[in-house]
Amino acid sequence: MIKLQLNKLLKNNFFKNSMLYTIGAMLTPLIGLIMLPIYTNFLTTSEYAIMTTIQTLVGMLNLFLVLSLHGAITRFYYDFLDDPAKQKEYLSSIFSFVLIWASIVVVILYIFKEPIGSILFKNIPTNPYFLYLIGISWVSALYELPMALYRAREKAGMFVLVNVIKAISIMVVTMYLIIGKGFGAESALLSQFLITLIIIFFTYGKQLKTFKFRINKNFVKASLLFSLPLLPHVASGWIINSSDRIILEKFIDLDDLGIYALAIQVSMVLSIFYTSVNNALVPRYTLLRKEEKFNEADKLLTYFSYIVLVFGVLSIPISMYAIKLFSSQEYHNAMVLMPLLLLGHMIKGFYFMPVAKLFYVKKTGAIATSSSIAAVTNIVVNLIAIPFIGIYGAIISTLIAEVIRYLMILRASKILKKI
Repeated sequence: MIKLQLNKLLKNNFFKNSMLYTIGAMLTPLIGLIMLPIYTNFLTTSEYAIMTTIQTLVGMLNLFLVLSLHGAITRFYYDFLDDPAKQKEYLSSIFSFVLIWASIVVVILYIFKEPIGSILFKNIPTNPYFLYLIGISWVSALYELPMALYRAREKAGMFVLVNVIKAISIMVVTMYLIIGKGFGAESALLSQFLITLIIIFFTYGKQLKTFKFRINKNFVKASLLFSLPLLPHVASGWIINSSDRIILEKFIDLDDLGIYALAIQVSMVLSIFYTSVNNALVPRYTLLRKEEKFNEADKLLTYFSYIVLVFGVLSIPISMYAIKLFSSQEYHNAMVLMPLLLLGHMIKGFYFMPVAKLFYVKKTGAIATSSSIAAVTNIVVNLIAIPFIGIYGAIISTLIAEVIRYLMILRASKILKKI
Protein backbone atom coordinates (compact mmCIF):
# COMPACT_ATOMS: atom_id res chain seq x y z
CA MET A 1 0.00 0.00 0.00
CA ILE A 2 2.79 2.37 0.97
CA LYS A 3 4.74 1.43 -2.14
CA LEU A 4 1.67 2.11 -4.28
CA GLN A 5 1.17 5.54 -2.72
CA LEU A 6 4.87 6.32 -3.17
CA ASN A 7 4.78 5.36 -6.86
CA LYS A 8 1.68 7.51 -7.32
CA LEU A 9 3.41 10.43 -5.63
CA LEU A 10 6.52 10.08 -7.77
CA LYS A 11 4.42 10.17 -10.93
CA ASN A 12 2.67 13.35 -9.82
CA ASN A 13 3.91 16.28 -11.95
CA PHE A 14 3.45 18.81 -9.16
CA PHE A 15 5.48 16.69 -6.74
CA LYS A 16 8.26 16.00 -9.26
CA ASN A 17 8.50 19.61 -10.37
CA SER A 18 8.35 20.85 -6.78
CA MET A 19 11.27 18.61 -5.89
CA LEU A 20 13.26 19.75 -8.90
CA TYR A 21 12.54 23.44 -8.29
CA THR A 22 13.36 23.02 -4.62
CA ILE A 23 16.65 21.24 -5.31
CA GLY A 24 17.63 23.92 -7.82
CA ALA A 25 16.50 26.83 -5.70
CA MET A 26 18.05 25.51 -2.48
CA LEU A 27 21.41 25.27 -4.22
CA THR A 28 21.61 29.07 -4.04
CA PRO A 29 21.32 29.25 -0.23
CA LEU A 30 23.60 26.20 0.04
CA ILE A 31 26.23 28.06 -1.94
CA GLY A 32 25.54 31.08 0.26
CA LEU A 33 26.27 28.87 3.25
CA ILE A 34 29.53 27.72 1.66
CA MET A 35 30.45 31.33 0.92
CA LEU A 36 29.51 32.56 4.39
CA PRO A 37 32.91 31.84 6.00
CA ILE A 38 34.64 33.43 3.01
CA TYR A 39 32.49 36.56 3.11
CA THR A 40 32.76 36.97 6.88
CA ASN A 41 36.52 36.34 6.98
CA PHE A 42 37.64 38.16 3.82
CA LEU A 43 35.12 41.03 3.79
CA THR A 44 34.60 43.59 6.53
CA THR A 45 31.03 44.16 7.71
CA SER A 46 31.10 47.42 5.73
CA GLU A 47 32.13 45.67 2.52
CA TYR A 48 29.48 43.01 3.05
CA ALA A 49 26.90 45.77 3.56
CA ILE A 50 27.89 47.44 0.27
CA MET A 51 27.75 44.18 -1.69
CA THR A 52 24.33 43.14 -0.36
CA THR A 53 22.86 46.65 -0.68
CA ILE A 54 23.71 46.75 -4.40
CA GLN A 55 22.26 43.26 -4.84
CA THR A 56 19.12 44.47 -3.07
CA LEU A 57 18.74 47.45 -5.40
CA VAL A 58 19.20 45.14 -8.39
CA GLY A 59 16.00 43.37 -7.35
CA MET A 60 14.02 46.60 -7.54
CA LEU A 61 15.46 47.94 -10.80
CA ASN A 62 15.02 44.53 -12.40
CA LEU A 63 11.25 44.82 -11.83
CA PHE A 64 11.00 47.95 -13.93
CA LEU A 65 13.16 46.55 -16.69
CA VAL A 66 11.09 43.39 -17.17
CA LEU A 67 7.71 44.96 -16.19
CA SER A 68 6.52 41.62 -14.76
CA LEU A 69 6.18 40.29 -18.31
CA HIS A 70 7.80 37.03 -17.22
CA GLY A 71 4.60 36.52 -15.20
CA ALA A 72 2.52 37.16 -18.32
CA ILE A 73 4.45 34.43 -20.14
CA THR A 74 3.56 31.84 -17.49
CA ARG A 75 -0.13 32.73 -17.93
CA PHE A 76 -0.64 33.56 -21.65
CA TYR A 77 1.45 30.60 -22.78
CA TYR A 78 -1.55 28.35 -22.07
CA ASP A 79 -3.88 30.44 -24.22
CA PHE A 80 -1.98 29.37 -27.35
CA LEU A 81 -1.59 25.64 -26.69
CA ASP A 82 -3.73 24.83 -29.74
CA ASP A 83 -1.93 27.27 -32.05
CA PRO A 84 1.89 26.80 -32.03
CA ALA A 85 2.41 29.50 -34.68
CA LYS A 86 0.64 32.14 -32.59
CA GLN A 87 2.43 30.91 -29.50
CA LYS A 88 5.81 31.51 -31.16
CA GLU A 89 4.69 34.92 -32.38
CA TYR A 90 3.55 35.82 -28.87
CA LEU A 91 6.82 34.74 -27.25
CA SER A 92 8.87 36.51 -29.94
CA SER A 93 6.97 39.73 -29.26
CA ILE A 94 7.56 39.63 -25.50
CA PHE A 95 11.24 38.70 -25.75
CA SER A 96 11.88 41.45 -28.34
CA PHE A 97 9.96 44.11 -26.42
CA VAL A 98 11.75 43.47 -23.13
CA LEU A 99 15.17 43.49 -24.82
CA ILE A 100 14.49 46.91 -26.39
CA TRP A 101 12.77 48.43 -23.33
CA ALA A 102 15.40 47.28 -20.80
CA SER A 103 18.27 48.51 -22.98
CA ILE A 104 16.73 51.98 -23.39
CA VAL A 105 16.14 52.36 -19.63
CA VAL A 106 19.69 51.28 -18.76
CA VAL A 107 21.21 53.78 -21.21
CA ILE A 108 19.14 56.60 -19.69
CA LEU A 109 20.20 55.60 -16.16
CA TYR A 110 23.84 55.58 -17.21
CA ILE A 111 23.57 59.10 -18.62
CA PHE A 112 22.15 60.39 -15.31
CA LYS A 113 24.24 58.17 -13.02
CA GLU A 114 25.70 61.00 -10.91
CA PRO A 115 22.47 62.68 -9.74
CA ILE A 116 20.66 59.35 -9.31
CA GLY A 117 23.62 57.82 -7.45
CA SER A 118 23.78 60.74 -5.03
CA ILE A 119 20.11 60.17 -4.17
CA LEU A 120 20.44 56.40 -3.73
CA PHE A 121 23.65 56.31 -1.70
CA LYS A 122 24.96 58.13 1.33
CA ASN A 123 27.97 56.02 2.33
CA ILE A 124 28.40 53.90 -0.81
CA PRO A 125 30.51 55.34 -3.71
CA THR A 126 28.55 55.93 -6.92
CA ASN A 127 31.55 54.75 -8.95
CA PRO A 128 31.78 51.86 -9.57
CA TYR A 129 28.75 50.57 -7.70
CA PHE A 130 26.04 52.35 -9.70
CA LEU A 131 27.49 50.77 -12.85
CA TYR A 132 27.28 47.34 -11.24
CA LEU A 133 23.69 48.12 -10.28
CA ILE A 134 22.46 48.90 -13.80
CA GLY A 135 24.60 46.22 -15.47
CA ILE A 136 23.43 43.37 -13.24
CA SER A 137 19.84 44.62 -13.42
CA TRP A 138 19.91 44.53 -17.23
CA VAL A 139 21.23 40.99 -17.52
CA SER A 140 18.93 39.80 -14.71
CA ALA A 141 15.86 41.21 -16.46
CA LEU A 142 16.71 39.41 -19.70
CA TYR A 143 17.44 36.22 -17.76
CA GLU A 144 13.87 36.19 -16.35
CA LEU A 145 12.17 35.51 -19.70
CA PRO A 146 13.70 32.19 -20.79
CA MET A 147 13.41 30.94 -17.21
CA ALA A 148 9.70 31.85 -17.17
CA LEU A 149 9.27 29.95 -20.42
CA TYR A 150 10.88 26.84 -18.91
CA ARG A 151 8.39 27.12 -16.04
CA ALA A 152 5.40 27.54 -18.35
CA ARG A 153 6.45 24.48 -20.34
CA GLU A 154 6.93 22.62 -17.04
CA LYS A 155 10.53 21.89 -18.01
CA ALA A 156 11.65 21.90 -14.41
CA GLY A 157 14.78 19.90 -15.25
CA MET A 158 16.09 22.51 -17.68
CA PHE A 159 15.08 25.33 -15.35
CA VAL A 160 17.06 23.76 -12.52
CA LEU A 161 20.06 22.86 -14.69
CA VAL A 162 20.52 26.44 -15.88
CA ASN A 163 20.17 27.81 -12.35
CA VAL A 164 22.63 25.25 -10.99
CA ILE A 165 25.24 26.09 -13.64
CA LYS A 166 24.76 29.78 -12.99
CA ALA A 167 25.00 29.49 -9.19
CA ILE A 168 28.10 27.28 -9.16
CA SER A 169 29.85 29.43 -11.76
CA ILE A 170 29.19 32.62 -9.79
CA MET A 171 30.49 30.94 -6.62
CA VAL A 172 33.73 29.79 -8.25
CA VAL A 173 34.45 33.15 -9.90
CA THR A 174 33.56 35.06 -6.70
CA MET A 175 35.93 32.93 -4.60
CA TYR A 176 38.71 33.55 -7.11
CA LEU A 177 38.12 37.30 -7.11
CA ILE A 178 37.89 37.56 -3.30
CA ILE A 179 40.75 35.27 -2.31
CA GLY A 180 42.98 35.42 -5.37
CA LYS A 181 42.51 39.02 -6.48
CA GLY A 182 41.32 40.80 -3.32
CA PHE A 183 38.43 42.50 -5.11
CA GLY A 184 36.45 42.91 -1.88
CA ALA A 185 32.84 44.05 -2.24
CA GLU A 186 33.11 44.09 -6.05
CA SER A 187 33.87 40.36 -6.31
CA ALA A 188 30.35 38.93 -6.13
CA LEU A 189 28.92 41.80 -8.20
CA LEU A 190 31.40 41.39 -11.06
CA SER A 191 31.00 37.61 -11.15
CA GLN A 192 27.20 37.90 -11.08
CA PHE A 193 27.24 40.23 -14.09
CA LEU A 194 29.68 38.19 -16.16
CA ILE A 195 28.14 34.76 -15.53
CA THR A 196 24.55 35.96 -16.06
CA LEU A 197 25.59 37.60 -19.33
CA ILE A 198 27.10 34.31 -20.56
CA ILE A 199 23.98 32.37 -19.52
CA ILE A 200 21.79 34.85 -21.42
CA PHE A 201 23.70 34.21 -24.65
CA PHE A 202 23.10 30.49 -24.18
CA THR A 203 19.39 30.64 -23.27
CA TYR A 204 18.48 33.30 -25.83
CA GLY A 205 20.42 31.51 -28.53
CA LYS A 206 18.49 28.33 -27.77
CA GLN A 207 15.11 30.11 -27.86
CA LEU A 208 15.80 32.33 -30.88
CA LYS A 209 16.18 29.29 -33.10
CA THR A 210 12.40 29.17 -33.19
CA PHE A 211 11.55 32.83 -32.46
CA LYS A 212 11.74 35.81 -34.76
CA PHE A 213 12.75 39.34 -33.84
CA ARG A 214 9.35 40.94 -34.25
CA ILE A 215 6.78 42.70 -32.08
CA ASN A 216 3.04 42.15 -32.33
CA LYS A 217 1.61 45.24 -30.63
CA ASN A 218 -1.61 43.47 -29.67
CA PHE A 219 0.24 40.70 -27.85
CA VAL A 220 2.45 43.20 -26.02
CA LYS A 221 -0.53 45.36 -25.11
CA ALA A 222 -2.53 42.40 -23.75
CA SER A 223 0.47 41.21 -21.74
CA LEU A 224 1.14 44.66 -20.32
CA LEU A 225 -2.51 45.03 -19.30
CA PHE A 226 -2.07 41.77 -17.42
CA SER A 227 1.43 42.34 -16.03
CA LEU A 228 1.47 46.04 -15.10
CA PRO A 229 -1.16 45.60 -12.36
CA LEU A 230 1.14 42.86 -11.06
CA LEU A 231 4.05 45.31 -10.85
CA PRO A 232 2.91 46.82 -7.52
CA HIS A 233 2.39 43.27 -6.27
CA VAL A 234 5.92 42.22 -7.20
CA ALA A 235 7.45 45.57 -6.24
CA SER A 236 5.74 45.41 -2.87
CA GLY A 237 7.59 42.18 -2.18
CA TRP A 238 10.85 44.01 -2.78
CA ILE A 239 9.75 47.04 -0.76
CA ILE A 240 8.59 44.94 2.18
CA ASN A 241 11.66 42.70 2.24
CA SER A 242 14.42 44.95 0.97
CA SER A 243 13.72 48.70 1.01
CA ASP A 244 14.57 48.84 4.70
CA ARG A 245 18.26 48.35 3.89
CA ILE A 246 18.22 51.37 1.60
CA ILE A 247 16.66 53.46 4.38
CA LEU A 248 18.91 51.94 7.07
CA GLU A 249 21.98 52.95 5.06
CA LYS A 250 21.02 56.56 5.79
CA PHE A 251 20.63 56.10 9.59
CA ILE A 252 23.01 53.39 10.84
CA ASP A 253 26.67 52.69 10.14
CA LEU A 254 27.70 50.16 7.52
CA ASP A 255 29.01 47.70 10.14
CA ASP A 256 25.56 47.31 11.74
CA LEU A 257 23.99 47.18 8.29
CA GLY A 258 26.34 44.34 7.42
CA ILE A 259 25.14 42.28 10.41
CA TYR A 260 21.50 42.93 9.49
CA ALA A 261 22.24 42.06 5.87
CA LEU A 262 23.69 38.71 6.93
CA ALA A 263 20.53 37.91 8.95
CA ILE A 264 18.41 38.83 5.92
CA GLN A 265 20.51 36.65 3.61
CA VAL A 266 20.16 33.61 5.87
CA SER A 267 16.42 34.16 6.39
CA MET A 268 15.95 34.35 2.61
CA VAL A 269 16.67 30.62 2.42
CA LEU A 270 13.10 30.02 3.63
CA SER A 271 11.67 32.50 1.15
CA ILE A 272 13.61 30.89 -1.70
CA PHE A 273 12.27 27.50 -0.66
CA TYR A 274 8.66 28.76 -0.65
CA THR A 275 9.18 30.43 -4.02
CA SER A 276 10.64 27.27 -5.53
CA VAL A 277 7.59 25.26 -4.50
CA ASN A 278 5.35 28.08 -5.76
CA ASN A 279 7.14 27.87 -9.13
CA ALA A 280 5.70 24.39 -9.47
CA LEU A 281 2.38 25.32 -7.87
CA VAL A 282 1.31 28.09 -10.27
CA PRO A 283 1.52 26.25 -13.63
CA ARG A 284 0.10 23.04 -12.14
CA TYR A 285 -2.75 24.91 -10.40
CA THR A 286 -3.49 26.83 -13.62
CA LEU A 287 -3.59 23.65 -15.67
CA LEU A 288 -5.88 21.86 -13.17
CA ARG A 289 -8.29 24.79 -13.22
CA LYS A 290 -8.23 24.87 -17.03
CA GLU A 291 -9.12 21.16 -17.01
CA GLU A 292 -11.90 21.87 -14.45
CA LYS A 293 -10.30 19.62 -11.83
CA PHE A 294 -11.29 21.98 -9.03
CA ASN A 295 -10.96 19.53 -6.12
CA GLU A 296 -7.43 18.63 -7.12
CA ALA A 297 -6.56 22.30 -7.46
CA ASP A 298 -7.86 23.02 -3.93
CA LYS A 299 -5.91 20.07 -2.51
CA LEU A 300 -2.79 21.46 -4.11
CA LEU A 301 -3.19 24.69 -2.13
CA THR A 302 -3.81 22.72 1.08
CA TYR A 303 -0.56 20.79 0.63
CA PHE A 304 1.26 24.05 0.09
CA SER A 305 -0.09 25.45 3.39
CA TYR A 306 1.32 22.45 5.27
CA ILE A 307 4.70 23.01 3.62
CA VAL A 308 4.71 26.69 4.67
CA LEU A 309 3.92 25.92 8.31
CA VAL A 310 6.20 22.93 8.91
CA PHE A 311 9.30 24.24 7.16
CA GLY A 312 8.81 27.71 8.62
CA VAL A 313 8.91 26.46 12.21
CA LEU A 314 11.88 24.15 11.58
CA SER A 315 13.90 26.92 9.95
CA ILE A 316 14.17 29.03 13.13
CA PRO A 317 16.62 26.89 15.16
CA ILE A 318 18.41 25.69 12.02
CA SER A 319 19.14 29.23 10.79
CA MET A 320 20.40 30.40 14.18
CA TYR A 321 22.78 27.46 14.42
CA ALA A 322 23.98 28.03 10.85
CA ILE A 323 24.99 31.62 11.64
CA LYS A 324 26.90 30.52 14.73
CA LEU A 325 28.59 27.66 12.88
CA PHE A 326 29.54 29.30 9.60
CA SER A 327 30.13 33.00 10.32
CA SER A 328 32.87 34.75 12.26
CA GLN A 329 32.28 36.15 15.76
CA GLU A 330 31.88 39.63 14.28
CA TYR A 331 28.55 38.59 12.71
CA HIS A 332 26.99 36.52 15.55
CA ASN A 333 24.58 39.26 16.65
CA ALA A 334 22.57 38.35 13.56
CA MET A 335 21.21 35.26 15.38
CA VAL A 336 18.80 37.19 17.61
CA LEU A 337 17.07 38.69 14.56
CA MET A 338 16.19 35.36 12.93
CA PRO A 339 12.84 34.38 14.58
CA LEU A 340 11.06 37.62 13.61
CA LEU A 341 12.55 37.69 10.12
CA LEU A 342 11.45 34.10 9.45
CA LEU A 343 7.95 34.82 10.74
CA GLY A 344 7.65 37.47 8.04
CA HIS A 345 8.60 34.94 5.36
CA MET A 346 6.02 32.46 6.69
CA ILE A 347 3.26 35.05 6.33
CA LYS A 348 4.42 35.67 2.78
CA GLY A 349 4.30 31.92 2.13
CA PHE A 350 0.61 31.78 3.08
CA TYR A 351 0.04 34.82 0.85
CA PHE A 352 1.01 32.81 -2.25
CA MET A 353 -2.16 30.69 -2.03
CA PRO A 354 -4.89 33.32 -2.52
CA VAL A 355 -2.66 34.99 -5.11
CA ALA A 356 -2.67 31.78 -7.18
CA LYS A 357 -6.48 31.90 -7.32
CA LEU A 358 -6.62 35.54 -8.42
CA PHE A 359 -3.75 35.03 -10.84
CA TYR A 360 -5.64 32.27 -12.66
CA VAL A 361 -8.80 34.36 -13.21
CA LYS A 362 -6.63 37.35 -14.25
CA LYS A 363 -7.99 39.53 -11.41
CA THR A 364 -4.63 41.15 -10.86
CA GLY A 365 -6.16 44.47 -9.79
CA ALA A 366 -6.90 43.13 -6.30
CA ILE A 367 -3.32 41.88 -6.05
CA ALA A 368 -2.02 45.31 -7.05
CA THR A 369 -4.22 47.12 -4.54
CA SER A 370 -3.26 44.99 -1.55
CA SER A 371 0.40 45.06 -2.51
CA SER A 372 0.44 48.85 -2.96
CA ILE A 373 -1.19 49.50 0.41
CA ALA A 374 1.20 47.10 2.15
CA ALA A 375 4.23 48.65 0.45
CA VAL A 376 3.24 52.21 1.37
CA THR A 377 2.61 51.10 4.95
CA ASN A 378 6.03 49.49 5.05
CA ILE A 379 7.82 52.61 3.85
CA VAL A 380 5.92 54.87 6.26
CA VAL A 381 6.61 52.65 9.29
CA ASN A 382 10.26 52.32 8.22
CA LEU A 383 10.71 56.09 8.03
CA ILE A 384 9.05 56.56 11.42
CA ALA A 385 10.61 53.65 13.32
CA ILE A 386 14.13 53.27 11.91
CA PRO A 387 15.46 56.66 13.18
CA PHE A 388 14.43 55.63 16.73
CA ILE A 389 14.96 51.87 16.99
CA GLY A 390 17.11 51.15 13.95
CA ILE A 391 17.11 47.54 12.77
CA TYR A 392 14.11 46.52 14.87
CA GLY A 393 12.08 49.28 13.26
CA ALA A 394 12.81 47.68 9.89
CA ILE A 395 11.73 44.23 11.13
CA ILE A 396 8.50 45.51 12.68
CA SER A 397 7.56 47.37 9.50
CA THR A 398 8.05 44.17 7.47
CA LEU A 399 5.78 42.14 9.76
CA ILE A 400 3.03 44.77 9.70
CA ALA A 401 3.14 45.05 5.91
CA GLU A 402 3.09 41.27 5.36
CA VAL A 403 0.05 40.86 7.63
CA ILE A 404 -1.84 43.68 5.89
CA ARG A 405 -1.06 42.31 2.44
CA TYR A 406 -2.09 38.76 3.35
CA LEU A 407 -5.39 39.76 4.99
CA MET A 408 -6.39 42.00 2.09
CA ILE A 409 -5.62 39.42 -0.60
CA LEU A 410 -7.35 36.67 1.42
CA ARG A 411 -10.48 38.80 1.61
CA ALA A 412 -10.34 39.46 -2.15
CA SER A 413 -10.08 35.74 -2.93
CA LYS A 414 -13.04 34.93 -0.67
CA ILE A 415 -15.19 37.60 -2.33
CA LEU A 416 -14.26 36.14 -5.72
CA LYS A 417 -15.35 32.67 -4.57
CA LYS A 418 -18.81 33.98 -3.66
CA ILE A 419 -19.35 35.64 -7.04
